Amino acid sequence: MNRASAVLLTLALLICCAAVRAAENPVVGTWRVVSFGSEGLTWTLTVKEQGGKLSGTLAGSLGEFPLIDPKLDGDKFTFKVSVDDKIYSGEGKISGKSIEGAYKGPDDEGTFKGDKQS
Repeated sequence: MNRASAVLLTLALLICCAAVRAAENPVVGTWRVVSFGSEGLTWTLTVKEQGGKLSGTLAGSLGEFPLIDPKLDGDKFTFKVSVDDKIYSGEGKISGKSIEGAYKGPDDEGTFKGDKQS
């Protein structure tokens, strides 16, 4: 095997390992989520993982909010966001490429459901 073939094989293995690792964490990716509370709003939930730690954002017509303390425990995903210095918490159950759950905060509470886009 020449040097170029060894480099290509190494790159292919790294890509496969990264794909397998991403598949291990079902919450990682981009989700289209609709909330049902005082208003029905559509959101984009983006979850990333780096070094075993989750991070991400919740973005919609009200703005973009960083996820605070996102965690995945089995199929349960929990997170918080700060909106106008008020903390809202969310908890959802992941089933394949779907998520359903509830959120609660000082000014509103309701349910949400969504589908994984990527």
